[in-house]
Amino acid sequence: MLETTRRMLSERNGETITLSSLAKEAEVSRRTLYVHWGTIEQVISEAVSLASGTDGFDPEGLSNRERVVHFLTSVRDGIHEPITKVALTSLIHHATQEDKAVASMDDMSDKRLEQLRELVGPLTTEQFAELVGPVYFSELVLHTPASDELIERLADVAVELIGSSDSPSSS
Repeated sequence: MLETTRRMLSERNGETITLSSLAKEAEVSRRTLYVHWGTIEQVISEAVSLASGTDGFDPEGLSNRERVVHFLTSVRDGIHEPITKVALTSLIHHATQEDKAVASMDDMSDKRLEQLRELVGPLTTEQFAELVGPVYFSELVLHTPASDELIERLADVAVELIGSSDSPSSS
């Protein structure tokens, strides 16, 4: 189902994806989608999350700075993927009008925050926003991938915020 959603996002020509259109394309009942996901925003959110895995990254022996560089590079590469970019902009649009879309965005952000916390230890939502915000702004507003130089500068900021220890448990 999530792969069908990703395909539809990549193929759409300005048409809004709905539970009905997804059900038709996936050849399942709308009720099935509603029972499993509840909203189209939740389906889109999970389809986006499908792309943001850990890719077998082993942080053992790396500094917090190196972990942050890896994480932010992963965020940048994920956002730059056309399907993910379309899904994110769709969710952002829906979030201006619907509380359910806001909840989906919050869930996606919480998952990413937790991924970073697993790498570097305790981190507030404000610190998370300070680190990933410029990456999202660059890609979604400026339509330019965040440069390696920007990611390196943000990793320096991360060290100021959270320290440079080698593991989350020593933070």
